[in-house]
Amino acid sequence: MNSYLLLLINLLLGATLVQADQKVLWSGTGDITFSGTSTLHDWAGKVAASPFSATVVYDESGRPQRIQAKVSVEAGKMDTAEPKRDENMKQALNVPIYPLIQASLDAPAEKIAADGKTPTRLPMTLMLLGKSHKIVAEISDWKLSAKKATFDLDFDVSMKASGISVPPVLIFIRVGDAVKVHASVTLTQN
Repeated sequence: MNSYLLLLINLLLGATLVQADQKVLWSGTGDITFSGTSTLHDWAGKVAASPFSATVVYDESGRPQRIQAKVSVEAGKMDTAEPKRDENMKQALNVPIYPLIQASLDAPAEKIAADGKTPTRLPMTLMLLGKSHKIVAEISDWKLSAKKATFDLDFDVSMKASGISVPPVLIFIRVGDAVKVHASVTLTQN
C-alpha cells in the first residue's frame, strides 16, 4: 500500500470521526441563591449568573458524550438585602481584584448522568479569589422538553478552603464556614 493511499484512508477516517461528533450549543441562564449561618442569625442572598453557553457533544446515535460550559457571576452584584453585610462580603471577596466568580465544566456525559438519561451530578471547577476549587454539585428537578432543559443545582462552598476571610462583627459575631449555593438553571437549545 503506497503512502498516498494511507493518507487518503486517514483523511476519510478523520472525516468520519468529525461527522460522528456533533456539537450542539445551548444558551443558559441561572438564578442563584446563597445562604450561611452566623452566631447571631442566618443570612441569605441572591445573584443572577451572566448569560452563558453550554456545548453538548453527541455521538452518531444522538447520545451525549461530553458537556462543556463556563458560567460567570459578578461578585459585586451579590445581594443580601443588608448593605453593611454586602459591603463586608465584597471586601471579603476582594471584588476590585476578582470581580468574577466563575464555574467551568468539561466532563464526559457518564460522569453527569450515570444512567445516560438523567443528570444527577455536575463536576465543576470553581474559580474564586483567583484560585480553582474542584466541586461536585448535585442536580435535582431535571426536566427536558424538545429544546429546553431546566434543573436545580446545589453545592457548598467552604469559606476557609476558598481563602475567604470575613472579619468578626462586634468581636463575638462570627460567620459559619459553609455557604450553601443553590441555582435554578434554564438551558435553551440554539
